[in-house]
Amino acid sequence: MPQTPDPKPAKANDAVDQDSLGLKTLAKAIPAREFRPRAASVRRLAEAVLEERKKPKGKKKSSTGKKRKLAKIPGQKKGRKKSK
Repeated sequence: MPQTPDPKPAKANDAVDQDSLGLKTLAKAIPAREFRPRAASVRRLAEAVLEERKKPKGKKKSSTGKKRKLAKIPGQKKGRKKSK
């Protein structure tokens, strides 16, 4: 009687619930090829990266200081007449 091959034993990696993984764990596991990511997992990582970039990094300097005048060019007068 021919033996039928057993179905593939379920790997521990097949049962990974990607939705329950944290973003850092998910980001490390995908390049390590511990499992194949689903589209939803990739989208969740992309959204997290975009949200991180939107956050302001710090306060901008306020420009409440005095306005500076431009340097004077020697030999140039303010009310100079045009030559005819």
